[in-house]
This record gives sequence, C-alpha cells and structure tokens, in this order.
Amino acid sequence: MLKIVYLFRIKQFLLLTIFFGCLDASSAQEGYVVVLDPGHGGRYMRPVSIYGDKYDARLGHYLDKYREGASYDGLHENIEMYELATRIQKILILTHTSEGRKKFHELLKKYNPKAVLPSHAIQVYISRTDGYYGDYETKGIDINGPYRLYDYPDIKTGKMQKGTISRINALRPHLVVSMHLTSGRGGKYGALSAVITPGFDTYKYALDYMTGDSDEKKIVRKKFLNGPYNDWFNSGCGKDEFEWFLCDAWIYFTGYWSKSRSMEPDFSKFRGNRYNFLTWSYSDPEWPNSEAIEKKTGSYSPYLANFKPEGRFWEREKSDPEKWRREGGPEGYGGDNLYAANELLRFVRYSLYKNGVSKYEQLPRLRKPYLSTWSVPTHVNAISAFLELAYIDNSYDYRRIKSYKNVHAEAIAVGIYSLFYGLEYPKSNSEKDLPWGNSIDFSRYKNHNGSNYFNDVVD
Repeated sequence: MLKIVYLFRIKQFLLLTIFFGCLDASSAQEGYVVVLDPGHGGRYMRPVSIYGDKYDARLGHYLDKYREGASYDGLHENIEMYELATRIQKILILTHTSEGRKKFHELLKKYNPKAVLPSHAIQVYISRTDGYYGDYETKGIDINGPYRLYDYPDIKTGKMQKGTISRINALRPHLVVSMHLTSGRGGKYGALSAVITPGFDTYKYALDYMTGDSDEKKIVRKKFLNGPYNDWFNSGCGKDEFEWFLCDAWIYFTGYWSKSRSMEPDFSKFRGNRYNFLTWSYSDPEWPNSEAIEKKTGSYSPYLANFKPEGRFWEREKSDPEKWRREGGPEGYGGDNLYAANELLRFVRYSLYKNGVSKYEQLPRLRKPYLSTWSVPTHVNAISAFLELAYIDNSYDYRRIKSYKNVHAEAIAVGIYSLFYGLEYPKSNSEKDLPWGNSIDFSRYKNHNGSNYFNDVVD
C-alpha cells in the first residue's frame, strides 16, 4: 500500500511538472502561485511515539498527538476538504490555456460583469495527497507520514522527511489556502470563520507583562483586553482570554505551556521550538546542537522573564512582511492573512446566495476569527487564508458542504483570483459580509529591502 501512495505522489508531481512546463516563460514568471491545503489527512493513533506530530530531533521523539480533524454523521474533514481542493484546482487550471481562460473569464463575469482577465496563469498545487489507507497499521507503516505538519523521521530508515509546512514553503507560494471543518458555535444557520495568529508586536505584550511590576502588569493587561485580539481562543480551565493569550505566548516564545495562571512554564507540556522542526531559512543553524539550548539561555530560555528573541526566526518575526501579514490591514487587525481569509469566506457566502443554495437571510454568518498560536498562519512564508468552512453539526452547514462543494469551489477559485488581481465591488458590500473585491499588495512583499519575501523562505 505504501508503494501505491508514493507512486501516486510521484505521478501527481510528474503531471504537474509536465503541465507547468508547458507554460510560456512570461506567464510562469509573472503569474502567482497558490497552494491549496486541505486539512489533516492522517489519523489519530497510539502510540504517539510512532504516530504523533511535532518531532523534536534533539529529544528524538514526537511531542504531540496527531490531530485527524472533525467528523460528524459520515462527513470526514480530511476527505471532504481534499475533494474540495481538487475541484478548486481544476477551476484554476483553466487559466493555463487560451481556451480555459475564456471559460474562467465567463465564470468571473458571473460575479462581476466588468471583470477583466489578465493573461498570466495561476499556478496551483495541493499540499497533500488523498487521505490514509485503512490497513496501514496492519503492515507496520507510518500512516501519518505524508500528512504531518512538521518534518519527521522515516519509520524504517530514520531519515528526516519534509512535513506539510516545509513542502509548502519549498514551492515559494504567494498564497496558501487552508481548508477545514469544525463543530459547535455555528448559530442557527451555520457559520464561517477565519483562523489567524497575530504578529510579534502583539505577542510582545507577554514579555512586557512578565518583566513588569504590578502596576505595569495592569497596564499591559488593559491594553491587550482593549485591543483587537481580546477575543482569544479560550479552552476554559479557569483561565480568561488574557491568561490563555499568555499561555499561547509561552508556547510561541519558549515552546512550553504555562501553569499557575500562566506565570510559570509547565515542564510536563513541551511543544518544542517549532521553527526548528522545519526545512526553511529560519531554523537556527546550530540546531539541534547549541550551547544556548543546553544552557537554556537567550531564545531557548524556558522563562519568559529571561527570554531573548534572537536569531533568524525572531528577526523574521519582527520584520515588516510579518507585520503586514498578521497585524493591522484592511480588516483593522489580522493583517493580510485575515483579509484574505475573510474575503474568501465572503465569496463563499455570495456564491451560496447567487447559486440559489441559501436565501440571503439563511446564509452562514461570518463570525470572528479563531485566535491562537496556530502553526500554518505562523510558519508559512505566504499570505495565509485559513478557513473553517462549515460547522458540520449544524444541519444547514452539513447540507451545504456535503451537497454543494462545487459552489464552494467556484467561490474560492474566484476569490483567489480577486486576491491576486482584484474584482471590484461596491464599497457597501463590506457592510453586508459580501466580497470587497480588493486585491492584496503583493509587490511590497516581493520588493522588501531589495529582497523577495516569498523566495527568501528557502536557502
């Protein structure tokens, strides 16, 4: 079965290589690259030592369980989202030929009769193959190998393999669209949600809080709770949003969860220095053998009060492109990441209405984003549109995602085009959670201090 999977992946790569090789040089050079990232793909299994995620090469074991995604009444996130990704890819591939561009242009005009189609192709990849095969475990094969977010050792040879994030970054994309399903809090008619993480400037509140006196702590807490990220992802356990933010900031900076009201590291819950679990330009050159690691100083201190954000990754985090991606922006916060995600979700709402799937008053609501220290929005070197496309325990969302993936695919494909090139809409649409139609300024990323942010991700 393993041979079948790898043969499939090789075949897919060859087909993409042949197809993209047919593009003329100007199209390949001037066009955009998007990676469609369907959620999950593997399966939660024990033992975590074999089937887990977040492999720490220094410690020699996995730090976390594999998260297989949502399932409800026969709908499985990994299957539904992979199917959706293939449909979106099929639509965007129309931009690669003259005949296909005519069809794609007709689709654009369905959303805006005045749409103008540039001649450049949109290169499109899918981050993984279809999901696991059920008999992997009986053959002693690592079923989660092709689907882990972070790099991992081959189960037989021990040689390190690239995880999903490393494979995505190797493609140097301009846009990554991660597609997921969830449950709960969907409301009467279902909901759509973005998933984001803020930039270094927001996380720095935690450093300031830990080094401040009691009065300074009160000021930092008030600033955070009065800011745009105050609706932090809260898992209960007696902590409020600020304390959960602190907990996630501990993970972001040190790799450790926190305890005692988020004032101390919890040495029993280590999730690792995740930027070193990837194949990219921002890992520490000394990893996994570094004097700082052994002495637990500087950027490897487990205590926020002593932490120093130094090194390649932390210089990246403090850079302008990361501020553009994750702070401020058209939505007022969340940067280009939140705008890209919300814009695609607005296109989904519009498409469901335009294609007669839902009445306007029964459209899924666009709710506030999930805020936490998520891996993909942090570690991909591209605009990250991370989407929760349905709350599948809601009957309206369940029906829409099960029976109308073609409508979702059309909406996301058109939305991707709009993020690259723009698809003008009246400004009043922004008041109705319908598409704004504004493109993202990719040029500032491409021309940042004489360098290209998207290309700099790999050496």
